[in-house]
Amino acid sequence: SGIAPTSGRESGEREPGDFGLDPLGYGKGDPAGFERLKGQEIKNGRLAMWAAAGLIMQGCSTHQGGIENLMQSLQDNSF
Repeated sequence: SGIAPTSGRESGEREPGDFGLDPLGYGKGDPAGFERLKGQEIKNGRLAMWAAAGLIMQGCSTHQGGIENLMQSLQDNSF
């Protein structure tokens, strides 16, 4: 692929998204706990993608940003 951090996926040496970044050392402890943390991180990423999609849809429908819509709803007291 030509980009160093992406090498290893084709050969199966690493999972997709695993760049070996563990600055706080969570992976050195309990393996079951680390797998639980990885699952939580995936769920957190999926929730963030839904939130971003919601902001995009809100912007497309109202032609305003998220903060502008929040200020408008607080001003109108329509929340």
